[in-house]
Amino acid sequence: MNHLGWIQRQWISWDYDILLPLLARLPLSWGRRLAGWRGLLYAKLQRDWRQFSFQDNDLHIRTQQALHQLLPEANAFTVKQAVAQRYQMYSIEEWEAACMIIGHDISRWPVICEGLEDIRILLQGNPSIVFLTAHFGSNILGVIFLQRLGIPILGMSSNIVDDPRIHPSISRFFRKKYAAMKPYLNGGQVLDREGNTNKFVRFLQRDGAVVLLADMPGPHIQSFLGSSCGLASGPIKLAKIAQAPLAAFVCEFSNGSYYLRFSAPSEDPYAFIGQAIRRNPSAWWASDQLPLMQKDLP
Repeated sequence: MNHLGWIQRQWISWDYDILLPLLARLPLSWGRRLAGWRGLLYAKLQRDWRQFSFQDNDLHIRTQQALHQLLPEANAFTVKQAVAQRYQMYSIEEWEAACMIIGHDISRWPVICEGLEDIRILLQGNPSIVFLTAHFGSNILGVIFLQRLGIPILGMSSNIVDDPRIHPSISRFFRKKYAAMKPYLNGGQVLDREGNTNKFVRFLQRDGAVVLLADMPGPHIQSFLGSSCGLASGPIKLAKIAQAPLAAFVCEFSNGSYYLRFSAPSEDPYAFIGQAIRRNPSAWWASDQLPLMQKDLP
């Protein structure tokens, strides 16, 4: 964090400790709208918490590259709009987390489930399941809405949020978010992936759902978004070790409601996530990862 100037450090403290909680206390429609405006400001500045923390000055460029690839017929102006909307989506995701942190009852927010009955049927044969999702839309709320399955839920996080390069206000925000999720997880919790593989396996063996992120770079070669990508191998390994089925979900906000959509039992979970991203590329707020994971760029 030593690379940050005094003004930048004060800005981050004000943004995460004061502004986001303030937006979360407004009526939901106003809070969402102002969070979107906050995202437009960050798009203009070409900044988000990773750039602040790790001086990843190529993040904005990679985002442009990815969205240009995902929107091959779009002109430069349309791609620029999509990039700005990506920053808006991430700001709204942070606002949703702030709503949890200050005590909103998320279980009362309107949600429409698509494919939930197929998942219930899948669980009748094996009461454990590994879910894949992505840094897409309202994925954190999607984890919370899984409480409808009535089984314990274990979400995977990372201790990278405790990296000393990250501003303390941002680290606190992440840890508060994970703690605020716990009451909704039917006795489960959010657990760092580092050093806890055995805990994830035992959790599945006790009949629960584990939620992992599909869009993390790693050694597992997988067809994703039209090319061969190197993705994290954890989901495949964990499902095999626990002999649990693998499914996927995404969560998006539209017309006043959240839509929690599940992959079909016969559907490739990675293809399902890829299709959701192609429908709404700017909602994939980790799109900057695409150039890092691709093995055969078109």
